[in-house]
This record gives sequence, structure tokens and C-alpha cells, in this order.
Amino acid sequence: MIEQKAFDLESEKKPLLVFEGDSGTYRNLAKQLGIEAEIEEAVTSVPTLGKLASPKVHIVSRSVFDDEQKRKDAFKSIQSLEGSVLALIDTLPRSHQADWVEQLFRAGYRFTTFKSEEADVLYYYPGEADPAQVEEGAAYGEAINKARDLINTPYSHLNATDLAEYAESLTAYANVEVEVLDKEACEQLGMGAFLGVNAGSKHPPRLIRVAYRNGGGTPPTALVGKGIMYDTGGYSLKSVQGMPGMKMDMGGAASVLAAMEAIARLGRETNVDAVVAATDNRIGDDAHVPDDVLKSAAGKTIEIISTDAEGRLPLADAVWFAKERGAERIIDVATLTGAVVGALGKHHVGAFSNDDDFYEAFRRTAENNREKIWRLPVDEAHHETLKSKVADIKNSGGRPAAASLAAAFIETFVGETPWIHLDIAGTAFEDKVGATGVMVKSLADHFRG
Repeated sequence: MIEQKAFDLESEKKPLLVFEGDSGTYRNLAKQLGIEAEIEEAVTSVPTLGKLASPKVHIVSRSVFDDEQKRKDAFKSIQSLEGSVLALIDTLPRSHQADWVEQLFRAGYRFTTFKSEEADVLYYYPGEADPAQVEEGAAYGEAINKARDLINTPYSHLNATDLAEYAESLTAYANVEVEVLDKEACEQLGMGAFLGVNAGSKHPPRLIRVAYRNGGGTPPTALVGKGIMYDTGGYSLKSVQGMPGMKMDMGGAASVLAAMEAIARLGRETNVDAVVAATDNRIGDDAHVPDDVLKSAAGKTIEIISTDAEGRLPLADAVWFAKERGAERIIDVATLTGAVVGALGKHHVGAFSNDDDFYEAFRRTAENNREKIWRLPVDEAHHETLKSKVADIKNSGGRPAAASLAAAFIETFVGETPWIHLDIAGTAFEDKVGATGVMVKSLADHFRG
């Protein structure tokens, strides 16, 4: 965790984290510690030997601002620091303050909700740093960490109702309104695809819409997140090895809601909606089974081939709902397919789009934020594969090109609306660190203006 803290050099007993440079704070520390040469390693730890109340000073080399590998090394070193540390933000060059405040929030993240021992704390002291830069970095960092918290929280403590309560808390920010629809309201809208997935659950579904309006009369862009709070696979049951970790199947929902919090906190001049159809996918007396036919809110009928291809079903109704509420562009985010992991591994987000200009603008944003995305095809051949003999469309077309087929399924309900689909199945969660918060910053930063 990370917290702000006051600082007094004469009395501070926590180890310090400082950035090498020309700031008065750093020059003073270097003089007291007798440091004259430039720091070569990404991070060098210097014992103070009683010259300061603090026992140690961790110095981040100025080279991290120009050397991407050293930057990564520094981030890993900061993550691995043991014990509580105090970072002096005003030792950062002004042009790097927002970026590194964000990095410090990310490096200081620990998911300790269910641990009994006290967690280490990464404290920070803004000092004479630029307040706007510090706020921007903190807004992005805290939003990323919020998404990580949501994903890391087990289903026993975070169901669809709980997620809706978090969304409703965003009304604390200016220009935010939240709409939460219960099961009956979704039934009235004809959301058979969404409700079909929920049919096996004892917990009610929630359709969540967070509307941010601060961009005049321009139509909103919708961020649509897959909100499968836990995925057993339904009657197409996952294996013993495949089920642990499925609390992360709401990673798309976490990303779009956290991005909305950053957008609202920073007061971006834009209009954005976040839409999440939240439910778990469980086995129960009324659960849908393969061969069932569901009817979506758009009126299209869907043949169920696999109940483990469930995430696209709520997304179908969610993108329809986003358009009904006036969205003229859509970005959906989903932990959708294992196939995208097979294609791109754990380091790239799979991207699909029906609009080259829209995609290219977002790709540049992601590149600027060091989030790797790679565009994959979706075309008529994939739509042809999804044709059903008994319904308008089937929810699965087999293993070959499965990521593209899943994208094609969603595109069927998007229609001609400019659209980007981000499959984060490979990047949303890492075994060693848990949830990553992938795409939160790029989604929020896309609306910087």
C-alpha cells in the first residue's frame, strides 16, 4: 500500500527513496552522504552510517529517464524493497513526476485484505513537486490499483451486487451519474443473453452504467467491460486446473470502472459511459445448457454450443444497451478467450476493430503508456463460421481462430458503430503478482483531450 506522509530529514527514521538529479533535496542528501559520482545501477542502496536518522537511502539513477531497460529494472527493484520506505517526490525532474508517481503507486501495491500480518507501506512526500503532476500520477496509480483490488478479491466477497455498490460510489465525483438495473429491469429490456448466463446463480445480476458528462453535447464513447464475477464454465465445466483464478473473469469490468474513476477524478473534458453486465456463471437447476437458444436484447437468437463461451453473451446485451443510451463509439474489454493467450502469450493484448482510424488513435495511446496491444483479424469468414442452423448465430465456432470468432460474435451486435475489442485474457492476471490492472491507464488516457 502507499500513503502520503510528512518529511523531516532530521527525524525521519524510515529508509528514503530518492531520484538522482539536480533538485536541492537530492544535492543536500548526496553532500551529507559523500556521494560525488553518478549512480550507475538503476537503484543503489546506500547505508547512512549514522549521518542521517534514516538508516538507508535508495537512490534511483537519473539514467532511468532515458533507458527503458533501466527503468524496468528500477521498477522491479522498488517493488522488491522490504519494509516501509518514504519516497521523496520532489527529487524527481518535473517532466517525469506524473509518470513516476504512478509507478510508485503500482510498485507499492500489495493485496493484503485477507492477511493477518501488517503490510509494508510505501510512503511518499510531494514536497515542492508540481501538484498537478502528482495528482495525475496518483489518479492513474490508484485507479490501476483499484482494478487490481477488484480482480484479486474472491467471489465470496465480491459478487455483482458488490460491484454495483463500487460503481455507485463514483457519484462522489462531479459529472458522474450511475444507473443500476436489477434482474426485473433486464427482463423488461429482453436481455435474454445476459440473463441466460445468470440463470444458474443464486445471486442476482446487475447491469451497471456509469455516465460521465463533461464534454458538451458530443455523443459519448462507451467502455463496455465483461463482468463475469466467477466462471465455473457452467455445464461445460472447467477442469480442476482451469477453474482456480476465475475470479479474474471480471477483469474487463474492473478495468473500465477504474478507468472511469480516473477520468472523473481528473475532470477530463469528455463524455464517456462505462457499461457492465455483471453476473457469475454457475451450475444450477435453471442454468442454460448446450443446445439451448437464447434471445438477445437486439432480437437476435443465439444457439448455445458451449456454456464456457459465456462472456460474449452479456457483452452482446451490454453493447446493445450502450448504443441505446447514445454511444457512438465502443471499446469493449474482456478476459474473453484462451485462444488469444495461445496466439500472443502473456505480454500483448489482442485487439480487434471495425474502424482503422479509431483503432490507430487508441493504439498510439496504448503505445505511449507502454501497454502492448496487437491487432488480430475479424472478417466475414469468421462471421460465416458462427452461422447456426437453428438460430441467428451460435456462441462458439470451435478452436481454430477462436479469438477472432469471439470478436466476430460481439461485432454482430455492434453493427456499424466504430468499435474496438480488447481481449485481455493473457494480460489481466499474472501468477506471481496477481491482477495487473492492464488497460486502465490507456482507457483513461485516451480521453485526455
